[in-house]
Amino acid sequence: MKFRYQALQRKREPDELDAAVMLAAPRGWIAVFVVLIVMVGACVWAVLARLDVTVDAPGVLTHPGGTSQVQSPYTGMAQDLLVRPADEVRAGQPVARLADQAGEIHTITSPFAGKIISATLTIGQFVPAGATVATVERTDLPGDRLVALVFVPADRAARLVPGRPVDLNVSTAPPAVYGLLRGTVTRVDPYPLTREGLAAIAGGELAAQSFQQDQAPRLVTVDLIPESGSASGYAWSSAKPPPIRLSSQTSVSASIELRTQSPFDLVLGR
Repeated sequence: MKFRYQALQRKREPDELDAAVMLAAPRGWIAVFVVLIVMVGACVWAVLARLDVTVDAPGVLTHPGGTSQVQSPYTGMAQDLLVRPADEVRAGQPVARLADQAGEIHTITSPFAGKIISATLTIGQFVPAGATVATVERTDLPGDRLVALVFVPADRAARLVPGRPVDLNVSTAPPAVYGLLRGTVTRVDPYPLTREGLAAIAGGELAAQSFQQDQAPRLVTVDLIPESGSASGYAWSSAKPPPIRLSSQTSVSASIELRTQSPFDLVLGR
């Protein structure tokens, strides 16, 4: 039987059998401590850190009164359309004229004040009683102001409550340049909107198509946070807000904060 030279040397020197054996080099211990420190830090972060849970939904800047339709109480042929989109109208102002079968001229007036959103009547068109002549964005309600109406899917609106902060991506103000418009939830409708209700708020069936979801949405009203030093009149997340006034009927994308939770709860699905 052959023995290695090192083994024979150990046999000749029995005094070294009780010598301490190095299990790991100092460099290895340093790596172990670094890993332990990282793991402890990650555990502390997972328990103490807070993450925002948000829901995203489309919306539009408008007035609290939404839109209403001016309908014809008469049947006849359109003789004249007296308003155009973006025109301001007052209550009782004529918007169109019709001629009935007897040739008598009837004037259709707007029952409320606001801004014309659409007016699709054409000269010579047959207009039955009850037909829509124009759609008006109403500005005649008490406390009129600019708000954001957001259409949140019903299954994601269950935890929405007034007072939650909202960030609005405004289509006419790139967020990379001007940041996000700040707002606060002031009202959450308890029931989902019907297709007719959505069309009435959005300004017609065509406009409502951009807000339609797989399921009926719930209407969330967001009040914009005013800021006197801003050219737009409202607060933004950026120190450089847009140098223009905001106008109604501008589309927005809202990110509404539902709650905050720790990463540990998020992993557990709580």
